[in-house]
Amino acid sequence: MILGGVIVVLVFMGFVWAAHNKDILRRMKKQYPTAFVMVVMLASYFLISMFGGVMVFVFGITLPLLLMFIHASLRLRNLKNKLENKMEGIGLKKTPMGIILDALEQQEDNINKFADYISKARE
Repeated sequence: MILGGVIVVLVFMGFVWAAHNKDILRRMKKQYPTAFVMVVMLASYFLISMFGGVMVFVFGITLPLLLMFIHASLRLRNLKNKLENKMEGIGLKKTPMGIILDALEQQEDNINKFADYISKARE
């Protein structure tokens, strides 16, 4: 389990470092944010699968992480949530999800586009 956690953290940090230092990866991350997150998860899965004994980590940590991203994209927004997002936007408050999204450079407008697409698909 610890080995799996270390692998996912190293892959995540490697992709974030590469995206900050390589212009082509930075542009890809801005244009296709969901693909970037999926590449990180698939690279983690591939490396973890090489160590067969830690496959439990995929279902214990990375699957809930994927569900967290899906939940954050599809949840309903109310006035309290909008106020907290504004406070986070101006730097008064940092949430754990905000820290993760900042590291992945997933701006709110990209997430809102995805949520709008999902809501239109429901109609």
